Amino acid sequence: MHEVALTLILCSRNGMRTIGECLNQIRSMDGADAVEVVLVDNGSTDGTFAAMQEFCAANPALWRAILETKPGNSAGRNTGVAASSGEVILFIDDDCYPDRGFASAWRAIFAGDPGLGFGSGRILPYDARQSPLGCNTSTTTQILSQSTFVQRGFVQGSNMAFRRQCLTDAGLFDSRFGAGTPFAGEEWEVAVRASYAGWRGGYFPEPSVAHDHGRFDSEAFVRGHYYDIGAGAVYAKHLLTAHAPATVVEIARDIRRQIRKRAAVGPLLGGAVQYYSTMLRQARS
Repeated sequence: MHEVALTLILCSRNGMRTIGECLNQIRSMDGADAVEVVLVDNGSTDGTFAAMQEFCAANPALWRAILETKPGNSAGRNTGVAASSGEVILFIDDDCYPDRGFASAWRAIFAGDPGLGFGSGRILPYDARQSPLGCNTSTTTQILSQSTFVQRGFVQGSNMAFRRQCLTDAGLFDSRFGAGTPFAGEEWEVAVRASYAGWRGGYFPEPSVAHDHGRFDSEAFVRGHYYDIGAGAVYAKHLLTAHAPATVVEIARDIRRQIRKRAAVGPLLGGAVQYYSTMLRQARS
């Protein structure tokens, strides 16, 4: 079993509330000095980039901070991927604190399965008073076969990993999606493309982060609405692909889940309409 080279990419925009502790936890990971770290500032005005630069000064051979002025988490992540060299690329958010075994757990998972292209890990609530939205506390490993329409929420950007070749085959992140754009769901959207590019995916509880998102019930409702709009946009995009029939099946499943939760389905439909309207405007310009 060969040693898998890892890159950890972290994008942030005005993340000073949490990025200091996030960087401290990255520094405290087992084997952190051997993990390439690429920090991407996405237009901060609060001193985030300076904090990144200070962190990277401790290991300039492997850690670097770079700027990406194009709005959106996907643009930042793609810039980070282009600046990195690892065989497997780990992603967390600036409000997530990886545990000590985070990197080594991901390394073992990918080293043990050459056909695994992408995965998501456990996301624990940092503060029990905060909303559980954005967390996944499951302790059960799940493996997805290739050419499967990945279910919404299976892959979460707060704790995910992609084999570099998988991201290349999928076509990287779509910059129309992600925090800082009108549509959430960039990590899920690229996972769908990765699956149909021939890669298997999985959920693994061993690599874990604590998510300090700071959202309580009212903020979580607003964020959930944004996620639903993004989901509608993701479905709209994939309805125009060769796997449209599978997309229709997954849309129906998602609507049933929304109804069982007594959640509105309007944002899903609204997101689809907004996506098509945006594409139409761009085509006319």
